[in-house]
Amino acid sequence: MSEFARQRDTAEAEPRKAQQEDPLEELRRNIQGRGEEVMDAAMAENPELVRQVASALVKAIREGKVEAPLEAGDLLILFRRLGLKVKVESRLMVEKKGEIKDLRKVLEESWRGGP
Repeated sequence: MSEFARQRDTAEAEPRKAQQEDPLEELRRNIQGRGEEVMDAAMAENPELVRQVASALVKAIREGKVEAPLEAGDLLILFRRLGLKVKVESRLMVEKKGEIKDLRKVLEESWRGGP
């Protein structure tokens, strides 16, 4: 009987543990792409708002109202709509002759008459 009680206690503790987990860390596990970079930039702008958004998003993910993983671009748009001026460095990449290069480098090479 004590084995059953231990299993029951463990099963009850797991939902409580999930609720006590830091929403920011749980959200970081549910984003893809450059989501970490977006989160870091948003935290630098307004940590309190980001914590509130993370809590709401994690709750929505748990309830199945939002599908995980979240795209980094969607997260960026959300933060911007909430008034944060999140800035993320962006680069355009081009495939040329089987190589992936930064667009700036490709343009510089073409202006100089390079390969």
